Amino acid sequence: MKFNEFPFVRYTIFFVFGVLVYPYSNQMLPGRLLIALIVFLVLYTGLVLSYTPKARKSLYFLVPAIAYSNLVLMGMFVASIRDVYHDPDHLVHFSGISEYLAEVKDLDQPKPKSIANLVEVYAVRTQSGWQKANGKVQIYHRSASQLMPGSLLLIDGTPEKIPSSKNPEAFDYASFMSQKRIYYSDFIGSDFKLLHVGELPPWHAGIVSLRQFLEGKVLRFVEDDASAQIAKALLLGQKKDLDEDIGEAYATAGAMHILAVSGLHVGIIYGFFFLFFKPQKAKKFKRVLFLSLVVLLIWLYAAITGFSPSVLRAAAMFTFISVAQMKSRNPSIFNPLALSAMVLLVYDPFLVYAVGFQLSYTALLGILLFQPLIASLWSPDSRYLRYLWDISSVGLAAQLATFPLAIHYFHVFPTYFFLSNLLAIPGAFIIMSLGLTFLLLSYWSVPASFLGSLVNESIRLLNEGIFSFQKLPFAKLEFLYFRLPEMILIWSLLFCTYQLLIQRKKQQVLWVISVLVLLGFYRIFETWEKARQHYLLVYEVDQGLAIDYVCGEQVFEAMVEVEPDDFRYQILPHRIKQTGTNVGKLLVRDEDEFIHLELPGGKVLKLEKQTFRPKPDDAFKMHFWSAGKWREYQPSAFANSLPEAALKITFNNQLTFL
Repeated sequence: MKFNEFPFVRYTIFFVFGVLVYPYSNQMLPGRLLIALIVFLVLYTGLVLSYTPKARKSLYFLVPAIAYSNLVLMGMFVASIRDVYHDPDHLVHFSGISEYLAEVKDLDQPKPKSIANLVEVYAVRTQSGWQKANGKVQIYHRSASQLMPGSLLLIDGTPEKIPSSKNPEAFDYASFMSQKRIYYSDFIGSDFKLLHVGELPPWHAGIVSLRQFLEGKVLRFVEDDASAQIAKALLLGQKKDLDEDIGEAYATAGAMHILAVSGLHVGIIYGFFFLFFKPQKAKKFKRVLFLSLVVLLIWLYAAITGFSPSVLRAAAMFTFISVAQMKSRNPSIFNPLALSAMVLLVYDPFLVYAVGFQLSYTALLGILLFQPLIASLWSPDSRYLRYLWDISSVGLAAQLATFPLAIHYFHVFPTYFFLSNLLAIPGAFIIMSLGLTFLLLSYWSVPASFLGSLVNESIRLLNEGIFSFQKLPFAKLEFLYFRLPEMILIWSLLFCTYQLLIQRKKQQVLWVISVLVLLGFYRIFETWEKARQHYLLVYEVDQGLAIDYVCGEQVFEAMVEVEPDDFRYQILPHRIKQTGTNVGKLLVRDEDEFIHLELPGGKVLKLEKQTFRPKPDDAFKMHFWSAGKWREYQPSAFANSLPEAALKITFNNQLTFL
């Protein structure tokens, strides 16, 4: 693989590097970055214009270095202008808000106890009066009537900053929402006035009506409830009614990706039309006309499914791929793929932190790189075996590229993914082929009834197969975790192995061995770090008491009346990532003003109930978890109440930041 053949791949890599570097630049102001960018552009232009054959050697490394520096600076600059802290009118700069004026941006989304929506703030009222402001607020209301996009609301109250996680390694909802540039939420109930009733634009209203019409047809003609849930998820991107048991079964089988409308589904639609027309064999006019129609249908499908971020990414990818195919019969897919990523990141640079964005592009890169190599390992004579092998190689290539990310974020590896994809991918293709035809003909009852029954039966058979994987022994490996350096080393090993198989040179063997050695040293270092741990962690939970005592690689717990959800979402993530899940038990005694913990080795630790301060306290340091970091805890600063966050007591004045 020669990178000089794929310029947009290089451009995107350095642009992304600039976006990733930006948070570590002390959030440099856009003006300073723009000046630096202009200086480097002028310098680059001057060097290119003054280029002569005699100066080739001296400029051989300088010119590319300046060019790539420009791309890094461009990534930093785009990130800086999207940084809300550089916008003086953003909500983050206001305090003492008593009411605010906002426009509804989305359709209502029913929740168990309220209705969620998103509003864009236009003005806020403080002690200084009404002031212009901007920013998004996630609201939760209980209005009897639906809030339509475009509606203008006068909301009484103060939007609250979404709190960060209170326990280390727990899911940080604030960070997740910040990726969408949403930093505030507000439970408004009925404390608002509807100043103007919004109306959807005609095209949006038409799309919503079409989606509701199609959803009604699915519920009418796909009779089995479980099949209807899968049909709505696969065909319309509606997963809100999906039963937890069904989702768990698909996740265990490694087939959850077919329920999340994404690049797979757009790719199936894209490939479906290629079964009947081969654009690479057609003349340019017919090729352009056909591919334009395919792109139009892809974007229509994206609109019907609600323009979810994953579908938008996939639609953008296939749009650029189609444009490349319009110009060439056999274009390289790497350049349009990289260009689509760069366009999306210029629009929203912080997409690079979104898990879906990472998984989408990593999976597609894995398929492009590894699938031809895997497929070449076996060439069965049977056409059906070859078809199954091709499907298997696609699933294996995607899994090979994405498993480090999946383990990093979700801590689970589906053991039978190889077999489940043999069922899930062809099943998804059949269901979508039948389903799209069903949706197109759903206006007429006779074909809709016939096709609906076929869709129903296809999904029922697929569900039976998927649920059977859940019953197999060791259906999934749980409680796994890769840190960022480990992920990078594993990807480096995969890429070096790929280069070795392609080029078959001794140099590539050395690269593979070098990465393996680095990976081994990293694991040794990680083990050594864990062996030095010695602390007590008091978790912040809604009910009861949760304490972990960590000594080296040994973990002991004290759990008193802790809710299962608290254990799963607040405690278990830290154990998976930092200490391990094999734990012993601590004996807890409640005596007057103290909690007595009997530690291993016969030692007893006394903690004050009010402050959790150890007695005696001269051999300890205390920190509390705040905004993703451990901060020093001074009980005197919390005389009346404890900080609502996890507390960490470190022994021997040695604090290991984890």
